[in-house]
Amino acid sequence: AVVSTQSTGAQEAVLQQFNKLRQEQRMIAQKVSELKVDESEHRLVLEALDEAKDPKRKCYQLVGGVLVERTVEQVKPNLKNNSDKISALISSLDKNLNSKEKELIDFKEKHGIKVKGEDAVDSGQKKEDSKPSGVLYLN
Repeated sequence: AVVSTQSTGAQEAVLQQFNKLRQEQRMIAQKVSELKVDESEHRLVLEALDEAKDPKRKCYQLVGGVLVERTVEQVKPNLKNNSDKISALISSLDKNLNSKEKELIDFKEKHGIKVKGEDAVDSGQKKEDSKPSGVLYLN
């Protein structure tokens, strides 16, 4: 049961805002994860290209869904540039993620929101056998 001095409509609005913040946080985290995979793939390809002794050696690059024949010396600079941009974007999104996490924590504290199973301490005792249920309630 929800016990609060707020009206039901206000509680719903608070919960909707909270869920929106959580969804934004999850989207940022998912994008960071995707970009880290891309960064890893770029690194692997760059390592493989570094092993190529002849800079004129043929290689193939996927450009807009079309496989294009190029040389190692043509592909490496662009690949390195893309890898650097991905790393910078990951760094930027990590900062956004940290900011969103802080915003979410502040919002939870401001509105007295608790996620059942999220807090390990309840009345000074640890709940070791409880499983997260994802149930929200307001104080």
